[in-house]
Amino acid sequence: MQPAPRSSARLLRAMLAPDHEPRERLVEWMTLVARYSRSSGAPGMADLPARPVPRTVFTGEHDVFLPPKRLGPAVTRTLGVELRVLPGAGHLVVEEAPDRLAALVDGGTW
Repeated sequence: MQPAPRSSARLLRAMLAPDHEPRERLVEWMTLVARYSRSSGAPGMADLPARPVPRTVFTGEHDVFLPPKRLGPAVTRTLGVELRVLPGAGHLVVEEAPDRLAALVDGGTW
């Protein structure tokens, strides 16, 4: 990705659900990340199944990086819970559906 607003907006459009447009501030943030961040290797697997805590895993219906069809089986196999899918959301649920995310965290329904 070129560290420029145009390429940042294009990447964000791919990450958002089809009916969402990236806000200008998000484009600015993504451009800064592209300019000044360097990725590292993925961390090793945590021993999550052994931790006795309640958990909910969800993804956006239109998530291109963690699509429900691919993520669902891994979540069930690894964590023993069913994947929940947020309709109308993409990869950036915090940006697209903050109220629904807050309800999930608070234990509410959506």
